[in-house]
Order: sequence, then structure tokens, then C-alpha cells
Amino acid sequence: MNDEMIVGGFIFGTAADADLAREELARIEYLDANMNYSNTSKVKQLYDKALDTKMFHTPVGWRYMDKLAGILKDSGYVPEELRPIPLYNVFARVEEDHSVLERIRPVKKKKDPYKRKYALSVMLIGVLIVMVIFMFVIAMKAETPNMLNYRNAIINEYADWEQDIRDRENAVRLKERELNMISPLTHDEQKELQEQQQEFQE
Repeated sequence: MNDEMIVGGFIFGTAADADLAREELARIEYLDANMNYSNTSKVKQLYDKALDTKMFHTPVGWRYMDKLAGILKDSGYVPEELRPIPLYNVFARVEEDHSVLERIRPVKKKKDPYKRKYALSVMLIGVLIVMVIFMFVIAMKAETPNMLNYRNAIINEYADWEQDIRDRENAVRLKERELNMISPLTHDEQKELQEQQQEFQE
């Protein structure tokens, strides 16, 4: 038998309960050394305070509370005037008639703990996919160059420059002709001449 589990003549089932009982026993010993039990009003105050603060939770403390109640009863208090001592424990399990209850109660389906997590994961993945697609659409439609449309933006910009330069050169050459200045063919004329030469060769 483990003596560490025995406190105040009670054998406790766990070390934690035994330690709690030792704390209560030390509190009781302190009260015994400092309490005047002949003063009934002080005993009544201690009794009520112990109940209000839930001072005792083990049989060691309950036995002391019963001692206080006995002193008060001996001094003239009737049992109805004293508050009952709460035990904060269940000592008997009530066995239900499962054969009757099973016919009355609907059968509850066991909840799959992973089903909810799976549904949340699928929902989260769906939201992330939508966000990624949305970001790609915004990036493709953006006017400023970015990682996705950078090549197209550069090609379009150079194409615009090239067309602008050709237009300016054509305008200059036409003006030179108007002023009877020797001027090479415009780009459009050069292109037309090349096409005629290709047709002639074919």
C-alpha cells in the first residue's frame, strides 16, 4: 500500500487528490490552532465562509465541515438553519435502459471529423484558384507593361515607332518633290516597286 496516497485516514485514487487533501489538512490544523470553537458566532462565520469560498473539496475537508456543523447544532442551531455541505462529486452512475431509449431516440450518424476539414480545404483551394485567375486577367488587361504582357507591349511600342518614322520620312520626301528637290522613293513607293519586281520575276 502506498502511504503517500493516505491522508487523514482516507486512501485517495490519485496523487493530485492526495496532495489536495494534504493542503486541506494543513488548513484545518491551522484553524484548530487559532480558532476559538466556543465562540459560536465565529464558528458560524467560518462555516459560511468555507461554503462561499468552496474551501474544501475532499473527505478530509468535509469531515471538518461536519465537525463545525456539529458544534453549531450543539450550541442551539437546528439542522434547517445550516446550509448543506456540497460534495462536488458523483458517487453512483445511473444506468439507463438502453433497450427502451434506442427505440425512442433517433439514431445519430457519426460525424466524420475529416469531412469538414476536406470541405474547407476544397473551398479554400477554389477561392485561391479564382484569385489567381483574377490576378492574371488584371495583369493581361493592364496598360502598363508587366511580366505577362511585357513582350507584346514592347512589340506594339516598336511597331508604333516604326510606323511613325515611315510617316515622317514619307512626308519629308513628298515635300522635297514639291520643292523640286531630288528625293529618294518613299517607303510605300519602294514597297510597291519591290512587289512589281517580284511579279515580273515570277
